[in-house]
Amino acid sequence: MSRTPSGTFVVQDREVTDPEALAQMEIPDYETVVEVHKPAIVALLEEPRGADLQRRA
Repeated sequence: MSRTPSGTFVVQDREVTDPEALAQMEIPDYETVVEVHKPAIVALLEEPRGADLQRRA
């Protein structure tokens, strides 16, 4: 996970391919869905400190 200069976050993880899970969401053609592990969510909630630590790693 990293923070962009515009203040958004980019996450990288395993792509969701389960048809049942995807059917429950409205996903635009230009987006994809990834699973995000709990430590990444915690880092986002602790932002900006969490984002800064992740960026340095």
